[in-house]
Amino acid sequence: MVAAKANEADRIVDRPPESVSFYLVYGPDAGLVAERAARLARARIKLDDPFALIRLDGAAIGSDPNRLADEAYAIPMFGGARAIWIRDAGGRANIAPTLTRLMRDPPPETTIVIEAGDLKKSSPIRTLFEKEKLAYAIPCFADDGAAVARLIDDEVRAAGLAISGEARQALGALLGGDRLASRGEVTKLCLYAHGRGRIELADVEAVVGDAAAVTMDEIVDAAATGDIPALSAALARAEGDGIRADVLCGAVLRHFQMLDLARADVDAGKRPADAVAGLRPPVFYKRQDKVMKAVSIWTAPRIIRAMEILARAVRDARLDAALGATIAADALFTIARAAQR
Repeated sequence: MVAAKANEADRIVDRPPESVSFYLVYGPDAGLVAERAARLARARIKLDDPFALIRLDGAAIGSDPNRLADEAYAIPMFGGARAIWIRDAGGRANIAPTLTRLMRDPPPETTIVIEAGDLKKSSPIRTLFEKEKLAYAIPCFADDGAAVARLIDDEVRAAGLAISGEARQALGALLGGDRLASRGEVTKLCLYAHGRGRIELADVEAVVGDAAAVTMDEIVDAAATGDIPALSAALARAEGDGIRADVLCGAVLRHFQMLDLARADVDAGKRPADAVAGLRPPVFYKRQDKVMKAVSIWTAPRIIRAMEILARAVRDARLDAALGATIAADALFTIARAAQR
């Protein structure tokens, strides 16, 4: 089967087709990958049966290809459906040949779930799953605004709470980089507001502090406004937090795409404040002054040039992850120096 579409992924995960025994869950959102893989692995088994779920490591299968087949074809002591959950399958070990042999003779009543990272389209395992009729490839990308809003609403509703519009907007701006991290932050917020019935903006400000999101915003704003000392400090934190260079450059690229829209409104006669206020999704209120400053600094031709630099950096960082941090720093400091001038 081909890769599952984004709007079909959760439906497939919650109700996996009986005719499909092999699932590949991959993508840049590690939290969402782990969450969906766990849901798939448990969708076909009894949760109270400790022998129904078998966990394996991709590297271990790479070094001992027969191990997966031995586990897959083993007859369970008490019968019933089983699931094999393979983690870290996107590393150097190529387990695609082993999976190919299993797909030719699928083990009865066994679901095999593969959890991997951000795979290239040419990856052997991704190519296998997108072509094999008994398999599903489920991509997991960072949640967009609508997905974050659904997550917030579902968790708040499950906790028996309500949330104000202002708090919802502020919370949404802090989430989205990683599904498990986002869910954890919302759960923590619900526990903080337990017994009060309603979550307010002050609760979000007091409890939610997604360090990765804050660091990303600091880098975006520092680059766009020419604050080189702040950019240097935030890049060092991002590297320590393990934020990938291509993800970082992609966030700054999206910011400049937003600036391009606001700059067009300014060139058409709007005030920078009105142009920023009209952006959708709305800019988090604590960042509005910096975004207005960036809109005032950057002209339309310079924004286009900045987007070209950033798009090239995203591509190069993906192609050469070892030099990703250097590629990102070079692009971002180039843009920050241009903003200073």
